[in-house]
Parts: sequence; C-alpha cells; structure tokens
Amino acid sequence: MTHSRVIYLPELLNHILHFLAIDKSLYPTLFVCRLWYRCGVSVLWKRVELKNSNIQKIFMKIICEKQKSLFGTKPFYYLNVTHLEIPRYWQLSDKKIKHITHLFPNIIHLNLNDSMGFSDKTLNRIAESYPNLKYLNLGFNYRRVDDTGLITDKGLYAIANSCYKLEYLDISFRIEFSEESICNIIHSCLKLQALHIHGCRITYKTIRETRLYLKLKYFGITRGWDRSNYS
Repeated sequence: MTHSRVIYLPELLNHILHFLAIDKSLYPTLFVCRLWYRCGVSVLWKRVELKNSNIQKIFMKIICEKQKSLFGTKPFYYLNVTHLEIPRYWQLSDKKIKHITHLFPNIIHLNLNDSMGFSDKTLNRIAESYPNLKYLNLGFNYRRVDDTGLITDKGLYAIANSCYKLEYLDISFRIEFSEESICNIIHSCLKLQALHIHGCRITYKTIRETRLYLKLKYFGITRGWDRSNYS
C-alpha cells in the first residue's frame, strides 16, 4: 500500500529560499515568477540589516512616509521582519523608533549598537512593543559622553519588567545605568545566555548576582571593575 502526502509548494519553496538567503543569492529569484517573488520577499524581509549610513537614511525616510500613508492593513512582508539591525546611526530619534515599532510588530532581534539620539521613550516603547525580544544590543564599542543622559535607569527597568525572554543583552559603556538597574535585569531576565557590560559601573555585587541567578554561556566584562565591595 502506498502513502501519498500533499506537498504545499509555497512552504517547500520558503525552505529552499531560506538557504539562498543565507548564501546571499536570494535577490535574483524574485524575478522568476509571482509565486517566487511573494515567497522570496517574505524571506528577504525577515532580516533587515542597515549597516551603511546612506541606506539608513533612505530606510528611515521610507518608513516615515509609509507610517503617514498607511491606514489599517500593512504589507504582508512587514509582519515577517524579526531581525532589525541599525548600528552606528547617530540620528536615531524616539520618533523614528516609534515608526519602526508601528510598522514591524514582530521584532525579536534588535541591534542598535553604537546608535545615538534616543531616550527612555525608546526603551519604554521597545519594552511595550516587543515582549518576545530575545536579542537586544544597546552598547557602545567605546565610551561616548555626548549621548550620556538621554537614557536612564527608568528605561532599563522597563526592559527588565517586560522582556523576560531576553537571551542576549549588550549595554557596554552605558554608564548611565546604575548597578541596581543592571542587577534588576539579572533578576528578571533569567533566560539570558550572553551579557555584555563592558565599561559599566559595577562592583563585585554584580558578579555575585550573575553567578547566583544566571547560567551564562558568555559574560563580557571589562577588567578593572570596582572591587571595593568585594565580599
């Protein structure tokens, strides 16, 4: 007796196109036919990486215009975006983040490394809009003083109180965050596997709390942290 199984072509095609996306060969497949285009765009829009300043400016202009013109249903591929990377963007305002959260409601990976210009309003909006967030990078690669004060402990508390599924967090050189708020993250986000706190103002208390509450695969910490409270 033979068994037959119905093959759902779009689903099978999505798996094939996913591997093409990994190999950076997806874009030409959009021109094969309408079905390939629809499936290809869906895969293509899962991960949006804006690593060039000109591309960042164009993208921000587009989403601001889209936010003003859309009433009701969003294009289907907006809902597919789960990974968004906007590193080294020095004009990332609260208003721009507001547009992003409205258009892309399913983000689980958000990289704002070395980006500047946003405040606690952005962190509150991220916490409210993305409770399923697994990856968040708010860190700097080195200390900057010109962005100090725009975000505070209040913003980090909002993340801790909402994003319980966080597995990766980078707040390196965010000297605005106190040790108390960092420990609150440690107590709240128990699924963390990687924590980067290079250059943060911590004592041995943070090290102790990390050991007690988390099972990290990677712990990024700068040598020379304050040992004055060692116990």
